[in-house]
Amino acid sequence: MNVTRISGDSIEVTATCDSLARQVILLTEELVRIRNETSEEVKELPPEVIKEPTGWQWFQIWIGRIAVIVLILILIGRRLNRT
Repeated sequence: MNVTRISGDSIEVTATCDSLARQVILLTEELVRIRNETSEEVKELPPEVIKEPTGWQWFQIWIGRIAVIVLILILIGRRLNRT
């Protein structure tokens, strides 16, 4: 059996015995299958879309915040006037 490094993290395994050659073929097929599955999973991820609120939506957000602040101030004022 002969194992050589091709490039980076790739290796090449060659064998003269039939059982070792068969094992190398099976492992190579498994590696190709796994590589294809993982590359398909990466390709299937949808692009992340982030939408900013429009001008009208920002207006509604700020009006809502101001309304809550005014309501809290009114409730605090009423609570202080009772005592």
